[in-house]
Amino acid sequence: MKKHSNNLTILVRNRFVIFGIFFSLFVALQLLFYGEILPSTEMKDLWFYSGIFMVLFSLLFIEPFYTSPKNVITNVIPLLLVLLAIQSSFENGKIWVGAIVALVLLLVTSIIALSLDDKDKSPEHWKNKTSTSLKNVVVIFGQGRVLYSAVFLYFIVTFYSLQDFYSLSFFVLWFFILTINPKKIHGKFSVLTRQDNKNQIGEIFGVQSKRIFLVKLFEDRKNIKKYDMVKFRYSMQDADDLVITGIVFDTYLLNQEKWAKILQLSNPKKEITKLEKNIVYKITETSEINETSKQLKLDDLVGVIIEGSTIGNIKFEYSKKKDDLQEGDLLELRVANKTLYYQVISGSTEKEKLEAMNESSFIEGEAIQLGEWQNDMLSFQKFGWVPSINTALFKANTSKISVGKFSYPLYEIGTIPGTSLPSVMNLSEAVSHHLALLGVTGSGKTFLAHEIVKKLSCDTKIICVDLTGEWKDILSDLSPEPLIKPEALPVVEEKIAKKEAAGKKSAEVLKYKRQIQEKLNEHIEAFASSKNNIAIFELPDLSNTSFVLEFTQLFLEGIFIYAKQNQKRKFCIVLEEAHTVVPETSFLGDLGDYSSNKGLVSKIGQIALQGRKYGVGFLVIAQRTANVSKTVLTQCNTVICFQAFDETSFTFLGNYVGKDMVKALPNLKQYHAVVAGKAVKSNMPMIIDLSRETDQATKLFTASQDDLE
Repeated sequence: MKKHSNNLTILVRNRFVIFGIFFSLFVALQLLFYGEILPSTEMKDLWFYSGIFMVLFSLLFIEPFYTSPKNVITNVIPLLLVLLAIQSSFENGKIWVGAIVALVLLLVTSIIALSLDDKDKSPEHWKNKTSTSLKNVVVIFGQGRVLYSAVFLYFIVTFYSLQDFYSLSFFVLWFFILTINPKKIHGKFSVLTRQDNKNQIGEIFGVQSKRIFLVKLFEDRKNIKKYDMVKFRYSMQDADDLVITGIVFDTYLLNQEKWAKILQLSNPKKEITKLEKNIVYKITETSEINETSKQLKLDDLVGVIIEGSTIGNIKFEYSKKKDDLQEGDLLELRVANKTLYYQVISGSTEKEKLEAMNESSFIEGEAIQLGEWQNDMLSFQKFGWVPSINTALFKANTSKISVGKFSYPLYEIGTIPGTSLPSVMNLSEAVSHHLALLGVTGSGKTFLAHEIVKKLSCDTKIICVDLTGEWKDILSDLSPEPLIKPEALPVVEEKIAKKEAAGKKSAEVLKYKRQIQEKLNEHIEAFASSKNNIAIFELPDLSNTSFVLEFTQLFLEGIFIYAKQNQKRKFCIVLEEAHTVVPETSFLGDLGDYSSNKGLVSKIGQIALQGRKYGVGFLVIAQRTANVSKTVLTQCNTVICFQAFDETSFTFLGNYVGKDMVKALPNLKQYHAVVAGKAVKSNMPMIIDLSRETDQATKLFTASQDDLE
């Protein structure tokens, strides 16, 4: 019933139907009073009927489209010409003169209003202000309904009598014509194609790309806002029964008119519909809104792909209903029937040029491709092509992905932020090809190192080189033993003191170095044969800080010799505060003999390079790459980088994680990190969340914040 009522309302508002109704009434009155369909050809009758019909015609077919000084000129000039032609037959000369003067004034004022209009001046300039005022006046008095109503009323008063029922009927007819609202009528013949007329918001003006339609909003439909759901039929489609569903992606003002970008979010579907082609309809039914929103995943929509995107790195125009997107979040899109995942790495504000001085601002996001998730491989596999421009991008929903169980040496470092997808690392490969944990104090390195050490201790001998004396407490729950027993430490320190006292006597120095090496080898062999797999190697209190390097080199060389002779054993050397143990060349000047120290660091680098052949791996922990030997760092084939700020780190890490991902390092949250390298299952660098909810994790996180690093 309601639908039938809507159709009837639409029918009544059709300008052709309205014209037909009034014309039928005119014919009916003529037949009723004169028995003829057409009026007489007398001058008074011609003017009388022309006046009322011109009022009707103007309301129905001119004013719905425009009313301006130009329109006034087109109304005035014909009337002027006719009045000049019939001057002799005009009975009242004063009224004729008055009419001529009024029309000339309207004509001149309209011309002045148009000539003063200056687009190069501001609206507040006197010329434009005067032009606007004159336009308002001439449009009021010069529109068709006013001018032709004056003609009609003059002739009905002059030649007819309102006491005459015929004249009174035409007067009433004229009155009802004036009640027509030109803005609420339409000009289509078929009412069936005007279904949901009240939901029409605008007409498709152009297509910006495959999925973006440019729509000019109707004058009385400017309350449209972003994310309103719409549907429409597009005339350029192959079939007439295909309906497109989408959303209002953006709105903006251009040339004093409101426009909208409509984003197509679904493939065209066959549907029996009465929607008019190229007219966009707003979806208003609550049930349809809920169903469509669910189908289009509107709450998860993030934006669309824009120009400048590549296979590995996409750029997108950000537009999210709930503004909750963050760096590291996982996004998804569909390409070639595959679900591809991308990770957000940055965002910036941009401007889009529209026309002349008009601009539209938006947020441009950037994300790197992780690829298609392969459950059996516990990793992403890269896809080798770029998505089309304006492809819809959504916040990833990984709830339906069920990840299988895995065990050591596979280890879950963390998860992709906001998802349950794990980032998995092979600990055997991480250690055998060396692993670096990098980042500022308090970022989470200590916690992660503790967890890795705990996992490795099942089949690997781990020695933590501890300069601070704090790792004994950090690893207390794992019951580490000192590599050099306290009771044996005085013997080693005595040998060191004698070596230092020998000065430059090369023979004695060499003798004591061999003795120190022998003592270290004894302790290494003792630890290797013990049941405990974790040891703390604390450096003695050395008066000559340059010997720190030499002593470390002797220790590492002892590990290397033992591993070479016992290749079934696996060792992991944890270098905490690595810049002290293996400093970069530029910092060696602070430690005494530059050339000698440089040689020692090179030897340590050679041990790192060759040690992995015999099962000796390094876990390097450092705050800044600038201070750590690049000879050692470049041997680390797996890197986990927490928050960093220094340019040196950015330059160095760019070779590992890529220059795009480096942009994300300064903004990483605490306990978020970028992982990359040989041991990580995914073939692409990614941001991961290392947060844990266990009591032990909380304790170690707190330790990190207390500068245990």
